[in-house]
Parts: sequence; C-alpha cells; structure tokens
Amino acid sequence: MNKVPIQIMDLTTLKAVVFELRQDIVPSRFENAQQIDSHTIQLGFRTLDKLAWIEISWFAESPRIVSIAPPKRYGQKSTLAQQLKYLLVNLALVEITQNGFERIVRFKFSSRPGKEIEKELIVELMGKHSNILLLDKEGKVITLGKQIKDSQSRLRPIGTGDIYTSPPPLKGLVPRSSESFNSWKDNICLVPSTFKNSLKDTYQGISPALTLQIAGNNYNEAINIINQSVTSIELQTWETIYKKWKEWLLGIENNNYTINFQGPTDFVVWGEPKSNSKNTKIGLRLSIYYSNKIIQRKMHSIREKLKQDLANSKDQETKKLNVQELLINNISEYITMQNKAKKLLTLESPTKKQIIESQGLFREAKRKKRSRESILNRIDFHKKKISAIQCCESFLDSFLYEENEDNKNKLDSIIELKEEVEEYICIKKNNSKLKSSRKKEHSSTIKEIQSPSGLKIQIGSNNRQNELISLRKGKKGDLWFHAQETPGSHVVLKSSNGLFDEKDIQLAADLASFFSRARANKLVPIIMVPIENLQRISGALPGTVSHRGGKVLWGKAERAEKYFHHK
Repeated sequence: MNKVPIQIMDLTTLKAVVFELRQDIVPSRFENAQQIDSHTIQLGFRTLDKLAWIEISWFAESPRIVSIAPPKRYGQKSTLAQQLKYLLVNLALVEITQNGFERIVRFKFSSRPGKEIEKELIVELMGKHSNILLLDKEGKVITLGKQIKDSQSRLRPIGTGDIYTSPPPLKGLVPRSSESFNSWKDNICLVPSTFKNSLKDTYQGISPALTLQIAGNNYNEAINIINQSVTSIELQTWETIYKKWKEWLLGIENNNYTINFQGPTDFVVWGEPKSNSKNTKIGLRLSIYYSNKIIQRKMHSIREKLKQDLANSKDQETKKLNVQELLINNISEYITMQNKAKKLLTLESPTKKQIIESQGLFREAKRKKRSRESILNRIDFHKKKISAIQCCESFLDSFLYEENEDNKNKLDSIIELKEEVEEYICIKKNNSKLKSSRKKEHSSTIKEIQSPSGLKIQIGSNNRQNELISLRKGKKGDLWFHAQETPGSHVVLKSSNGLFDEKDIQLAADLASFFSRARANKLVPIIMVPIENLQRISGALPGTVSHRGGKVLWGKAERAEKYFHHK
C-alpha cells in the first residue's frame, strides 16, 4: 500500500521556523495548552498585540514545530496539556534556542525577561526518536511526550524525574560556507558511493530533501544526479552543486529564509524567493502543508482499508448467492413431481401403491416449494447486499475525482462512509461513546455546486448525505436525480428556491452520471423525479428510496467533470 509522502521538517526548515518564532513570540507569556492527539500539542502565547499559537508534534512520520491559526478548543483535559498549563502558568517565554546542526529546540521560561530560567521545554525532532520534555531549573524531567524505557533504548532511557541528557553528538563534518570547492569535493569523494550517501555520511544537517534541492531544479534532474556515483559526476555538475551548497549555507548564516512550493521537493525554505512568497509566514504555510498531508494520509489509509473490506464482503456475498442459486436449480423439479402425482391420481383405477406414491410426491413437492420460497428470499437478500456494497464502492471511487474539494470535508465524508459500512455491511461493534458523540455533531459538509441559473445543486458523498439531501432536507418543488439502475450519489436541484431552465436540469443529470458507477460510459440514463415522489425503503441502508413516476434523461459524465473542476 503506497502511503502519501510527507516531507520531513529537516534542519533547514527547523532553523527557518525557529528564526521566525523568535521574531513573533519572544518575549510572550504562556497562556494555554491543548493536546489534539497522542503525539501533538498546541501552545498559546500572549504577545503585546495577539494570542499566537504554535503546534508541536513528535509523531515519527511528521515531527514538527509550526505556527498555526487560532485553533478550535480541543483536548484540554489531556494529562500533558493540564500539566503544561499548571507548570507554565504566569511564566514568560524569554528565549528560543537551536544550536548548530542539531534538531533540538529549547523554549526557555522565566517569571519575566532578564530573570533566572525556571522551566525549559525541549523539543527533539529526530524521526521516530522525536519527543517533547519539560525540565525544571535543575534539568530534571517533569513531564514528557513519551517515556523511553530501557527496553526501547539502552543509550538514553528517559522518564519523569530523570536528569535530562542530550542525544549523542552528530557524526560528520560541520558544513561551512568558507570551505573551498576542492576541499568540499574531496571530502565527499573520500568513499566511492552515490552522491546522496556520501553527502549524508560526510556532513551534518543533511536530509534527503536538502540533497535533492542542491542537486537540481526539478525532481527528475535531481534524482538522477544524487543516485550517481561520486566518481562519475562531471566537473561542471560538481561546480553547479557547490554553488547551491554555498547558497544554502549563506542563507542559514544570514537567516535569509523564504518558502516556495516549486522545485524538486514539496517545499523549499531557502534560496531566491519566488513570486508572492517573500512576505509569507513560513510557519503558517507549513502548518497548512502538514495538515493537508496528514489528512490525505488518513483518507488514503481509510480508503484502502474500506476498499479491501468491501471487496471481501462482496466476495462472501457472491459466494453465498451462488450457493443459493445452485440450490434453486436443484429444487425446481417440484412442478414435475406435482404433475407426476396428479397423473397417478387421474388414472381410472389407481392402486393403493400408486395412491401412496402420489401422496409422497405431493408432500415432497410441497416441501421443495416451501424451500424454494425461502431460497428466493435469501437470493433477494444477497443481491440487495451486493447492490449496497457496490453503492459504497461507488462513493469510495468518487473521492478520487474530487480534486478541488476541501480535504477536511472529504475526510469527514469518508469517515461517515466507514461508519456506515461497519454498521450495515461489515457489521462491527462500534465504540458507543464515539457513535453517540458523532450523532450530536452535524453531518459532514454537503457538496454543493451552483447551477447556471444560480440555484444550488447538492450531491451526496455517502448514504447519510443521500438521505439528508433527499428525504430530510428536500422540499416540495426540488428535483431528484439518480443514475438509473446503477449505484451512485443522489443529486438534488433546489428548484424550490427559484426558477430553473434546461441548463440546470442538464447539469444535474450530468453530475448524477459523474457521481455514479457508470461514469466511464459516454451517456448514462438518469431518472429525474420530483422530490415529493420519493419514499424511504424501510430496513434498507440510509438513503435507499423508491419513487413514483419520473422522467429519464441522458447524463454525460465528461461534461460534468469539466464543470465540477472549473466551477
């Protein structure tokens, strides 16, 4: 399973953010703390003109320190958040330090600027070894993000009450802008290996992202160079890389940082600023980047798991359906048995043996007939279950096509779909506390598009949303659209809010075809029904409806896709 790649906050990015934080929140007074998950804390600092927030995460796959917009209240009752609020109350943040090429940041607190340091919050951003620790004035650990036991690290186990010890010193040479080209090149070429390995093993502070950034201006060019042996790289290429190397080091020495999202990696925080990026807050832009990437990764993980669960369920239901269909074929002979029994009884003088035989045939035919009805009911059940699975698969596929949709809304919708699948298809015992809390919350944001006449067109992203827009919030005068005899989203044209024309009708039909399992077809038959003619089917999945009457239109998914992505 391919994960969504996340660019790690390397040393250069950390230096850029720390430099920015020094300008923004030093000095300031600590005001609040909240923990949003098991490995992420948010801290609020009161400056002269605002309440500024930062987010610190020691999650192995994306450890980071970033500035964030004022967050929603969340997780303030967590133990770590409560400890930080209690221990840092009324203290001022007077200094933020980060030395050399270490990925360790120290937030120093005292009663006021110029006074003795009373507490230190240490953030170590070192991949799976990342952590956050609060120390007292003697350097003892008061609280921390995660305890490190002896079994986890022989080198540096650490827990509350321990004296803090720094991680082992970095290996390799300290990069210096004053180093000559020949000395730099000779150091890297001491061991004949690929450029990426030699650079990483020779100098401190080198990340995979930085290696790509100094090697080339685009990914393909850079990846080709860093995978070459140092013995085969041409002199001109070495000189170009050295020029970038010097530019990187001078940027760090002069605290000349900027952020842009063009280049060989997802983002670059050094070098010449691109248009509209010079005055951009690096920490805020990074917080948006990491938030989106983490949400994308969650969506990818949920989607892949759902895809597998639905495929397994469909396979099981198909096997059960095949068994029942085989049974129905084997008992279809009951009519032949009835006819044979009647033939025996209609003889002129049936013998006692023939009468007994005919009675036995009638009994067996009756039993088989009853079995047939039961089996037909089971066949109908399995077919409906397979149809429901295909409907969920259609919703799941539609997430791939919603490039312009807000990631948070997409995540909410896919979580709702996951809950529906667990409740109605892959029956699981859901956490009752989670279930009850989600019932109190509103459903995820409904996808809406404006029609050519300015009316709303609503599109369901899961079964709950289908029910919401069609049955619960649909009004008399609205028009309902759905791909005919194929799984897909409900589409509702809010024609109760104003006049509509043929363009609105056609767009709604096109959208119903685009958000259906038949989207690959050139033309898709779409049923259009006044919403008051819909009726919920009892006992079925949410949003499962029957309808009276209706008109069949033709929808074109390709046309909807262009409108949907350029709205």
